[in-house]
Amino acid sequence: MQLSEFSLDCLKNYAIGDGVPTRYMSGPELVKFFNSFGCRDVYGQGFPSRKDFAFHKLCELNGTPQLRQVIETLADSRRCDDPEAVATAINEIIKHDGFKLEKTSTDIYKLSGYDEVDPVEIEAHFADIKAQIVESIRSAKFSIWVAMAWFTDKDLGNELWKKHKEGLNVQVIVNDDEITQRNGLKFDHKDIGIEYYSVAPDSPWGKKIMHNKFCVIDLKKVIHGSYNWTNNAKYNNENITITDSRELAEDFAGQFIELKKMAMERLKGI
Repeated sequence: MQLSEFSLDCLKNYAIGDGVPTRYMSGPELVKFFNSFGCRDVYGQGFPSRKDFAFHKLCELNGTPQLRQVIETLADSRRCDDPEAVATAINEIIKHDGFKLEKTSTDIYKLSGYDEVDPVEIEAHFADIKAQIVESIRSAKFSIWVAMAWFTDKDLGNELWKKHKEGLNVQVIVNDDEITQRNGLKFDHKDIGIEYYSVAPDSPWGKKIMHNKFCVIDLKKVIHGSYNWTNNAKYNNENITITDSRELAEDFAGQFIELKKMAMERLKGI
């Protein structure tokens, strides 16, 4: 969501609650308020005026989904005595940018007039790859789907097991070959959903294996690259890319479901 600087300057009074129907907020309360939307500030000596601070924070959030959340929160009945008056006043400001606060059937004010697009964040890693994977696994809140040609790293396996015990949906697909049979982790013994992808019949170019190496977290983050989750991978020249993108995550999740379906069909001899 993008507003003009003039609109942001007008909105700052509604953030601090001076002479308008929103709640008054002191300096420490303003810091706590904006930090709840991703800012990282500390109240202390040298703190600017409340107006300057609020304007600076609104400019910092401009162009992000968090600005929409800030404006909707200002008209939240839990934060003001007259949400309708707040929404009416704010609408006089943001109408010049093509936005409007509208009351829903549940008497909650939501912004309309924008086409919100989830931001995409991409990070490439060539060192400390295992640590990056561990950090991403630990950040998961709902689901972790792993399609890995070979999975022998017990540390990463234990991270998945911990998430499984927390109640997350954890599923794994690996090749059903000699490497897996000899060194693969026994996820089925840990009640983690696992499918063994059988090697496809020989083709003119040799056997067709599942060579995927990706992980989908919470249907919004994807880890993929050359790095197999094996004990030896950390000694190789490898790479991974960690992408925060719901659209990309859904594409990889669709591929995971297809691989799982094929693995189950081969297991049944279909």
